Parts: sequence; structure tokens; C-alpha cells
Amino acid sequence: MSYLDCFKNITDAEQAAEAIHCIQKCGETILYDDKEKRLILWREIYDKSPEEHMIKISKLLEINSRESYEAADKRYNLTMY
Repeated sequence: MSYLDCFKNITDAEQAAEAIHCIQKCGETILYDDKEKRLILWREIYDKSPEEHMIKISKLLEINSRESYEAADKRYNLTMY
């Protein structure tokens, strides 16, 4: 399974959190970026293809600051892997 499969059918915050867990299981690194004010995949540095998906996930999880990231992490255990 590719990490790209994790982006299918995401319509709410619960599914967005599950997508993050799925992406991490595929060996990808997810970070909060202070400049972008959203979650990013480490690979976005050289591959912008997942960018729109990560923007969507960040919006669904209401992540737009370090504080909101930490709150979402607490609620959905985003850093479990």
C-alpha cells in the first residue's frame, strides 16, 4: 500500500486523523510547519503532490497554529507512531 492510498475518502476530522495514522504506518513523516501553519509531509520539500491533501487534513482537524496542532494531537493521538 502506498501512502497516497491514505488520502481516499477523507470527509471529517476522524477520517483525517485515521489518514495521518495510515500515512505514518507507510513510513512517511508528518510535521507541523510554523511557516505554512499546517501539517506537512516531510517529502513536500521535494514533492508537492501531497500538498493539497495535507491542507485538507489540516483544515478538517482545525490545525492552524502550534497550539491547535498540540490540541489535535492530544485528541486524536496524531504522534502515536
